Amino acid sequence: MKTIVGFAFFLLFLAGIAFVTMQGKQLGQLGSSGAEITGIKWRAVSVGEEAIPANSGIYIQFEVDGSIEGHAGCNGFFGSLEQRDSGVGVGPLGATRMACPDPIMSRELTFIDAVQKMASFQSTSDTLSLLDEESDVLVEFVAD
Repeated sequence: MKTIVGFAFFLLFLAGIAFVTMQGKQLGQLGSSGAEITGIKWRAVSVGEEAIPANSGIYIQFEVDGSIEGHAGCNGFFGSLEQRDSGVGVGPLGATRMACPDPIMSRELTFIDAVQKMASFQSTSDTLSLLDEESDVLVEFVAD
């Protein structure tokens, strides 16, 4: 019985990976605005008004195929970047489910919430800001 349950979870895991991969492939190249942020490991320096310690391990990486991966301080996460009529957004994020003590856990939840509110971004060669629908800064990053 344990073997069947384990195999079922393995199949669900593979289906999830295939879904995320297919979502990214449907997006294709993000164009010139997407090329500015892809392939770079972006380390978070602030979420809203809160400074993020350099050793927090919080980062995000966008790939040309539309996939996203990163670490939120306690858990790894993954998802996809979506082109929308109003700009760019983040699809549903999946994550590992480890529990960590505060302030790590509360900072992680704030970070994930901010990333999911992304409606656009501004970037230079070494900085990235995720913006909400009102163009307010949600998260600021530096190239790592």
